[in-house]
Amino acid sequence: MVEGVAALEAVLVDKFNICQPCERQTRGLLAKTGIKVAVGLVLIIVIIFGILYAMYVSGYNAVQAKDESVKKLAADVDTQLQRRYDLIPNLVSSVKGYMQFERQTLERITQLRSQWMAASDTAQRVNLSNQIEEALSKIILTYENYPELKSDRTVTRLMDEIAGTENRISVARTYYNDGVRDFNTHLRTFPNNMFNENGFLGVKAWGYNVYPQYSATLNARSTVPQVNLSTLAQ
Repeated sequence: MVEGVAALEAVLVDKFNICQPCERQTRGLLAKTGIKVAVGLVLIIVIIFGILYAMYVSGYNAVQAKDESVKKLAADVDTQLQRRYDLIPNLVSSVKGYMQFERQTLERITQLRSQWMAASDTAQRVNLSNQIEEALSKIILTYENYPELKSDRTVTRLMDEIAGTENRISVARTYYNDGVRDFNTHLRTFPNNMFNENGFLGVKAWGYNVYPQYSATLNARSTVPQVNLSTLAQ
């Protein structure tokens, strides 16, 4: 920068025949201008980094709050799913006589339920639940092909109860998915994605992962679970 100022002074002196005192005055003016520009650039950089640091802190606080919200919503879903999945042993017992050709499905849903009961991680429970719903939808459609089971008054009453449980699960899942969408969007938006993966100026990265959403199979969207639990009434 100093060499540039000196070169500019020489050009002014040669071209415009500036006198020596004027040359010194010009030199001082240019030097002051250069200092002001340098100070201005430094201030701009400091302000930018200050803003980014403030965004890091506020973003981290927000992601923690959203993470706790998602965990609470996931617990609400689990409470409703627990009631439903407690019915699976009775479901398997009730339909296995009619579904010998779906033995693998029945065994799989029993295994998935055991894994879901043992899982503690939210993402793992969501993924297992989605697989259980897929298997349940197959059983439900097969069950619908046996109208003699629907003629039982106990079955009809229990089907109404199951329908109510399904409604509560649907509402809880909707709230959960909305919370997950908000959390994931916050985490993937710049500069939060940079803070989450790399940190900022030596400050540690957030290290959060996106949450999976509950999904509905094509069959599950249009079919309310109906199971034969007449064994409970005996």
